[in-house]
Amino acid sequence: MESKPAAESAPDYGNEKLAYVDSSGVAAEDGGTMAVKGLQRKLKARHIQMIAIGSNIGTGLFIGSGKALHTGGPLSLVLGFLLIGISLTIMMQCLGEMAVVLPVSGSFTRYATRFYDPALGFAMGWQYWLCWVAVFGAESSAFVLLINFWNESKALTPLWVTIFLFINLMIHFCPVRIFGEVEFVISAIKVVSVTVFIIVVWCIMGGAGPNGQKRGAEYWKLDGLHNGIHSGFKGLASVFVTAAFATGGTEMVGVVAGEAEHPRYNLPRAIKTLMWRIFLFYIISMLFLTFVVRYDDSSLIGGSNANSSPFVVAIKDAGIQVLPHILNAIVMLCVCSVGSTSIYISSRTLLAMAEDGFAWKFFGKTDKQGRPYNALIFTGTCGMILAYLNCSSTGAEVFSWYKELLISLATEVPLVHGLLALSSTAFSAISGMAFFIAWLVIIACNWRFHAALKAQNDDTLQRPNAYRAFWWPWLSIGAFAAFFFMVICQFIVSVWPIKAKSSASTFFSNYIGVPIFLVMWAAYKLIFRTKWQKLTEIDLRTGRREPDPEEIAKLEHYASLTKGQRILSYVHF
Repeated sequence: MESKPAAESAPDYGNEKLAYVDSSGVAAEDGGTMAVKGLQRKLKARHIQMIAIGSNIGTGLFIGSGKALHTGGPLSLVLGFLLIGISLTIMMQCLGEMAVVLPVSGSFTRYATRFYDPALGFAMGWQYWLCWVAVFGAESSAFVLLINFWNESKALTPLWVTIFLFINLMIHFCPVRIFGEVEFVISAIKVVSVTVFIIVVWCIMGGAGPNGQKRGAEYWKLDGLHNGIHSGFKGLASVFVTAAFATGGTEMVGVVAGEAEHPRYNLPRAIKTLMWRIFLFYIISMLFLTFVVRYDDSSLIGGSNANSSPFVVAIKDAGIQVLPHILNAIVMLCVCSVGSTSIYISSRTLLAMAEDGFAWKFFGKTDKQGRPYNALIFTGTCGMILAYLNCSSTGAEVFSWYKELLISLATEVPLVHGLLALSSTAFSAISGMAFFIAWLVIIACNWRFHAALKAQNDDTLQRPNAYRAFWWPWLSIGAFAAFFFMVICQFIVSVWPIKAKSSASTFFSNYIGVPIFLVMWAAYKLIFRTKWQKLTEIDLRTGRREPDPEEIAKLEHYASLTKGQRILSYVHF
């Protein structure tokens, strides 16, 4: 691995200096500087918007929410998603400010190096890469388990894993616009599906099912609940990582900035839709579910396919029998989408680390189509290893561990597992806290970004049509405090689990991501003696992309629209 301390030389941010690639894929000059070699800006407005709206809708929403309802109760479920939804909206505004001005590949993992310290960028980059490789391996287990809803033959598990791998890897060995088109279609299907299920649940609340029973707030007053909360503060604390996993990947919009067409125009539009997506698909759906599903329903415990989904439980309780099969198929589609997203994010993160000197430069190469083929091959190989390791255990065992580690279920973890299963779960534990760490780092980088602009008298954020975070810095401080509080909550339920004895196994299975991040950060800093970047020396030019005439015209046209016309402009892609 080739790494250089900041004290010796400035970080190398790759071949993106003040340049861009236009929509045709031809390198173009910006201000007389050199053109981009590498990733190409082929993701259009409709790709970015649908990725922002539906890329992370998956098992966390459809299945993981049921376990969270059982563990924390209805009020905990709603409060957990509400708090994390508000905090994510603020965090994405902070990321948007930076990504619009500096739309570099790797996004916030590179901002950590640029605005703070190479050691922080090293730790953040590698943990984020590990996070998404782990998610890819675990999603392969979910795919197998969902197929077993119809066919429980364990002998066919390697075949199902192979199909999952083939589908996801082939998408990324095509040009990036193919990935954009696939995500556009699948995200549209997911959005429509969630909307339909929300409407169905709403109708059930009104007594539209065959049994005609109307539902109110009676499930908030069941025995075992105290003001809608089960297991007290620890029940509420256990919900946060469930919500984080369900919404994790929202920051992907920043990662795709390096391949986005007209980032100054498209990224803010994608970020502005985020608040409404979180409100509708997560907060409203969770609130409705608490009215139609008991927190102590036995179906929410121990299942990993459509039968344990609170959506299915609500539909079955209303006397509707056909929809579980439809939902299982939809969740399968979601799993494939998340697997594809995992390969995309992890390969681009590895590419960025190679360009920064945190990984072998071999991984920083791209072909004529802009595909980081070496990073894709290496990342895909690691994902394949994890996927086939999971074949050594039953699908239920692997997926159960996956949920425990990513969704923060504080139950007693068996001490004896095979080495193969243990290797898979160790990677999953890393990804369990990676989202929280990434969100904290993004907000912290935004603060330094503002400070560096002020120290260098850069008026970028004061220019016409500049994208600005709302009520900065007060909302960003609140979001940072909220995420930090959630990390502390996860620490509490890891040390003192609900209805289980404290043990080192439980702690590390739920919280290992934090010590690994701190060890990587400290080790790099001690070995290379890196120092924090001075505000007056922070690089605000490399990778910066000034708007081209077409983008300026779009920004000016959007600014001239009335509020109603701006809203309608989001419908037209």
